[in-house]
Amino acid sequence: MTPETQLHARALRARLQGDLVLPDDESWDEARLAWNVAVDQRPAAVALPETAEDVVAIVDFAREHGLRVAPQGTGHNAGPLGWLDETILVKTERMRRVDVDPESRRARVEAGALWMDVTATASEHGLVGLAGSSPDVGVVGYSLGGGISWLARKHGLSANSVTAIELVTADGRLVRVDADHEPDVFWALRGGGGNFGIVTSLEFRTRSRRSAGSSTSPRCRTSRSRFAAARSWSSRRRTSARRPRAPS
Repeated sequence: MTPETQLHARALRARLQGDLVLPDDESWDEARLAWNVAVDQRPAAVALPETAEDVVAIVDFAREHGLRVAPQGTGHNAGPLGWLDETILVKTERMRRVDVDPESRRARVEAGALWMDVTATASEHGLVGLAGSSPDVGVVGYSLGGGISWLARKHGLSANSVTAIELVTADGRLVRVDADHEPDVFWALRGGGGNFGIVTSLEFRTRSRRSAGSSTSPRCRTSRSRFAAARSWSSRRRTSARRPRAPS
């Protein structure tokens, strides 16, 4: 980033509800850190938006100054972002609002929401989302990549439960896509990752906790029965191996 661009970046920072951190700022090393600390991220700047309007302003700035943008929720899978030279890393970790409608069993989450945020809110209404095994994984990145949960064999991938997505496109438009509006983009996002814009919120179906539990219980009982049978067989084999053979 040139000195002139940095000057403009400081002006952008004053317009954001969130923050924009530059390499000479005191909080730089903390801001650029990913959850996966093995990946040493060195972007041109780190943006920490708090609203969808912040994201629009960041994308417009990047386009006007010839910079790339790379969205990141948590950084669990930071490696594939590659080199971040001349790139604004857009970390959505401050956008964590979660709303659950118990009547429609729909949840709406902002881009930085974690599965632990969803679980805590949905459980108050007897509902569950198709979360994976780790509570601190971001809902958006997980769902855009497919999302294989404990309940996948009955309810499918998390991406299949997504009903609507709001995102900022490369030309700075904030759009909402679903099965009826921009269906091709909606199709591509669910499983295709975040390469079509910066997602600012996601809506998806939840399931009743009772239904979700009953879907796993028979399998759990079957697995325990098989494990017990295998352990019994193994024990008999060991006993047989230790038993002395009669002389021939």
